[in-house]
Amino acid sequence: MPYTKRMPHYGSPKELLEYILDEKNNGEKVSVASSLNCNVDTALSEFLRVQNKYDMQGNRVAYHVIQSFSPKDTITPEQANEIGKRLCEELYPDFQCVISTHTDKGHIHNHISINAINLNGRKLDDRLGNLKEGLYGLSDTSDRIASEYGCYIMPKRTFSKIKNKDYYYQYKEQSWKEKIREDIDSLILKCNSVEELLEELSILGYAIKRGKHIAVKITGMERFVRLSTIDKRYSEQNLYKFYKSRTNIKLLGINASKNEFNNALFKMADESKIAIEKSQLATEGKIYSEYQKTRYQEIKRYYKLKQKLEYLDKYNIKCFDDIENEINFKRIEIKSKNAVLKKNKESFDKIIEKTEKAQDYIKLYKVYEYAMSYKELNPDYILPKEVSIFLKLQKELEIYSVDDAKNLIKNSRKERIEINKLKTEVLELQRELNHLDTIKEEKLSNTGLFIHNIKFGGNHIDYKKSNDDCFCITLPYTKEKIYISKKYTAFNTKYQYYTLYLVNDKKYDIYDENNKKIGNMTGTELEKYVIDKKKEIDKLNS
Repeated sequence: MPYTKRMPHYGSPKELLEYILDEKNNGEKVSVASSLNCNVDTALSEFLRVQNKYDMQGNRVAYHVIQSFSPKDTITPEQANEIGKRLCEELYPDFQCVISTHTDKGHIHNHISINAINLNGRKLDDRLGNLKEGLYGLSDTSDRIASEYGCYIMPKRTFSKIKNKDYYYQYKEQSWKEKIREDIDSLILKCNSVEELLEELSILGYAIKRGKHIAVKITGMERFVRLSTIDKRYSEQNLYKFYKSRTNIKLLGINASKNEFNNALFKMADESKIAIEKSQLATEGKIYSEYQKTRYQEIKRYYKLKQKLEYLDKYNIKCFDDIENEINFKRIEIKSKNAVLKKNKESFDKIIEKTEKAQDYIKLYKVYEYAMSYKELNPDYILPKEVSIFLKLQKELEIYSVDDAKNLIKNSRKERIEINKLKTEVLELQRELNHLDTIKEEKLSNTGLFIHNIKFGGNHIDYKKSNDDCFCITLPYTKEKIYISKKYTAFNTKYQYYTLYLVNDKKYDIYDENNKKIGNMTGTELEKYVIDKKKEIDKLNS
């Protein structure tokens, strides 16, 4: 990131041009000189000719731009001059400019003289609001061009003012966004639908929130962030549009064996696959919005069926009881591993936090080095907030070099592997449990043997009064409770609710909020009772 500044020059351009071209031997060593819309040797007379032609008013006769490169940037004086000239061509194409490259102060820097008035008689507009000719335009354009020559560019971050000036969280918030962007970019082409993309993100440890907007959160983040704020390309609308517009998708085969229990699912998957492949051939080279929409839905359907079949095969599930047994086994495993994580949470969190800060120290080291080199070049250079973050991390971690930070990370390697392994196992178990719950819900719903109109959130489950076999559930819209076998409840992962599956003529005991038995109802009566209570509440709220 070349350090840039621009100052107005008053009186006559003669003094400025003589200084940057070293005509009065001011001690600056000129290495390369070039110009735009004028000749280096006759620049003064050409500047004055244009000023006189348009009868320029005021004593601001030129602008002096300094573009300083860090000694750490490995560029030649010729390249530096080329960067300066390209800068002028882009920002001041109709102005007369002289670009002089100096190498005398231990670093390469350009002095640029710009006539205050252009060839058409317009004065340079140096307001901050002018995105091209203003100072921000100078800095941004200089950075962009210099980066093409391998110069290091300081990361652009924004920090709001806060009382205690602890900018670390703001820095982390922006670096998390960079990580989310990198993770999505690495997955987006490998997936065939938005749902598959979100599932892959969840495997990486992301919490996903669906609603009007898709939002995600990863360990360490305090709140969810919308994908659309990370990048407009990741808005829900644009993601769906991206996957709907993809053509010639090569469908992955189903790695499972057929049996009586999964035969119907195999038949549906084969139908989906044939429909997708035929539609690709029939519409090759053409775009139909309705076709894209229905084709996308069919691809989603195929991959859901593929996942279900492979899970059934993986756990050798050939009947409903096999599903329930595997779900119970998964719940026990998750509970056991979460207990270990909870027991060691404080020590685990400290290890992860310290390691993460050491990694941030390494990332910020280069910013710190360059910032300090610019400060040496110009005492007026304002150090970026990253420098104060870096120094705070250095003090907190008591490390003073990149090697110290690497050693800190290395020493915690064994514990981190253990933590990440455990967390990954829990995530994978939860993912498998979600798929099994979906299969269970569909099997229960499709049997036609149950009433399944009663749905409830997880907050209706009294876990203290529940046991390994039964849930104690507060009926929706009431204070009454029932006990029901976990076998006849199913969790919907997508919409985050449970469903009660009741037998129409079976009697279920009812308990009050103090867990005292107050009577019983059949499945049909229970369904009607809950529906009537909902109607009462809806009427009161209308």
